[in-house]
Amino acid sequence: MVQAKRKAKAKTQALVRGEPVVRGVLAATLREAARAGYHGLRIEDVAALAGVNKTTVYRRWPSKQELVRDALMSIASETFAVAGTGSLRGDMLAIARRIGELAAHPQFRGLFRLFVVEGDDPDMMAIVKSVRAILETGPRAILEAAEARGEIAPGVDPKLLFDVFGAAINRRLFLERAQLDDEYLQRLIDLLLHGALAPGQRTKPRGRTRAAE
Repeated sequence: MVQAKRKAKAKTQALVRGEPVVRGVLAATLREAARAGYHGLRIEDVAALAGVNKTTVYRRWPSKQELVRDALMSIASETFAVAGTGSLRGDMLAIARRIGELAAHPQFRGLFRLFVVEGDDPDMMAIVKSVRAILETGPRAILEAAEARGEIAPGVDPKLLFDVFGAAINRRLFLERAQLDDEYLQRLIDLLLHGALAPGQRTKPRGRTRAAE
């Protein structure tokens, strides 16, 4: 009985100690991936940066692909975790602010370059597919909650809305190299939620313009 309790206690302590190790390894992976790129990343370097033995890393992540995927997914999950403000506008603003905070760190910008430069690599394509699967669950839940509150019309495509939202944010950060200040974010969200048409024009049936005919 005493021995069983000791084993259970040891197991619990290992789990408690294990969580900080996981976070440390994932953070080290993000830094190394931003610095060296996907193909230049080595498990040995990640382990050294995290202050653990490389066998500790291999025990949980048998391959580099799994390690990088989990590291990127940790960012994706964390980004949408800030939602839940009670309004669609508030959720979008909170997400954009969180992205702005992440973008202030050099490794975030390095990871963006990693996607651009190595995005056609088969391993990276598989990783990106996994990350997108996580990213799409966040907008879907946010739009479902907004629809339930009566904020948006039924059938709005969450992927399209957040694809446009993300594209505008990425352009602002990485092409224009500008800050995500609240004035810009408010204007962007207004445009996405209310559109460019005058209020009296928004309920008219959509049709082809003369230029498109």
